[in-house]
Amino acid sequence: MIQIKLTARTFFVLLILSPILFFSCGSDDGDDSMTPDTAIEVNLDINLILRLVNEYRSAGATCGTSEKDAVSALAWSDELANAALDHANDMQQNDYFSHTSQDGRTFPQRATSAGFEGSPVGENIANGYRSEDTVMQGWMDSTGHCENIMGDRATHIGIAKSTEGFYWVMVLGRE
Repeated sequence: MIQIKLTARTFFVLLILSPILFFSCGSDDGDDSMTPDTAIEVNLDINLILRLVNEYRSAGATCGTSEKDAVSALAWSDELANAALDHANDMQQNDYFSHTSQDGRTFPQRATSAGFEGSPVGENIANGYRSEDTVMQGWMDSTGHCENIMGDRATHIGIAKSTEGFYWVMVLGRE
């Protein structure tokens, strides 16, 4: 499992917000299967990027010249997110950009190593995007990345951004 370091600034913000968040939480008996309940804490808004992915999926999309019908929403996977974070950090730390790790591992191998028990079905990578909105738009504007996002085989997703820099990784899987 990947450990994420809390910066002093992040710790201070969490310390200040903890009472507010604690006392503002109400009971919700709804289905939480679409909300990340993640042990990893990364420097991106997980709820925002998951919402963006699922909004695109529910609306349908044009991927290049191909029209894609709406598909079901994806559920969050901590294991896929950990595989994504590991690969994003590895690319950033070792200054490369590839779906294959420098040790030769592919996204299915990384997902399995992170504990994902389903079938990994796709991976999107990006570099240089500064926000969830811009990386999602970049992926949707790219035919292959858009097709991964709009694919009907995936049921779960994990997304991460490198802890330094702007390396993004999305891993899609089926459970």
